[in-house]
Amino acid sequence: MKVLAIGDPEDVTDKPEPSKYAYQRDFAANFKKHLGFLLVGTRSPIEVNEELKTMGRFQARNVKEDNKRRRYLFHFARDGEGRSGTIISGAVMNGGAVMEDVRNRLSEENWVSENVFETPFKTERGKEYNDNDSFIQSVVLDAIDADEKRVFKYVLNLHRAYMKEKKTITKVQ
Repeated sequence: MKVLAIGDPEDVTDKPEPSKYAYQRDFAANFKKHLGFLLVGTRSPIEVNEELKTMGRFQARNVKEDNKRRRYLFHFARDGEGRSGTIISGAVMNGGAVMEDVRNRLSEENWVSENVFETPFKTERGKEYNDNDSFIQSVVLDAIDADEKRVFKYVLNLHRAYMKEKKTITKVQ
């Protein structure tokens, strides 16, 4: 049996027709990269991990050793492991900014290293704090809240810029 073939054989492609759901797959891949860029704010987007390892935990610990003054240690860990003496821990995107907020709020204290200070306290505290630990918890919580607000404002402004650009493109078309 002979079949009449019309057209040039080079014009025929062997590529299968793309799935109607391919755009969803492409969107998911691009969205993860773009979201990583939005949250971190660098020109080279981070690889977004499914387990949210881009976020870490900012922790404050109370350390008391024999015959030494009580110390408070602050650190940012991506592994999120709790350590003994932890009095507060919270998820943050930018541990450096949170640490800077804590240091600014406790600037009068006796800092023995970049992230450790010794008691006694020099900072004025309100009467609502029963003990030193509750005061430190409040300071760290305020810094974590500030980090959340910074991330939210950043993403909101990017979204507004995107929507404005989208309106402009729609009007042109």
